[in-house]
Amino acid sequence: MAFEFQLEGLLRVRRLFEQQAQQRLDESMMRLRGLERKLQDAIAWSAKTAGIAASAQSLPAAELIYIDNVLRQVRRAIERLRIKLQEEERRAIELRAAYLKARLERRMVSALRDDARRRYELEVERREQDEVDEIFLRNLSHARGPAASDP
Repeated sequence: MAFEFQLEGLLRVRRLFEQQAQQRLDESMMRLRGLERKLQDAIAWSAKTAGIAASAQSLPAAELIYIDNVLRQVRRAIERLRIKLQEEERRAIELRAAYLKARLERRMVSALRDDARRRYELEVERREQDEVDEIFLRNLSHARGPAASDP
């Protein structure tokens, strides 16, 4: 008789929940890295452009005003990116907590299955030993039986 875990369906569901939570966390982390990259690029571009504008004394006033307007727009975009980054960081924290909870729940059911399997294997081993003992005692009694009736 093969081992059957009565909560196998629950274990499959827990594994699925864990995988889904892991996938959501991975997606959030990818979004987080993308936002960080965009923010770094925007900050670097803004600093480079501001440096060029500051060092370019011979530019016409209209171009300096245009550069200043562009830099203001970039600074606003940087602030929006920072806000999005903070929101995604909070979301990632929540998703990580959900993943850890799903993993814990799956591990609890897995531990129940492992414990049930150990008990099953011990029971199988005990039954096999009982059978071996019974066969040995039967053979021992057959071996002594004819010898005891010979005198």
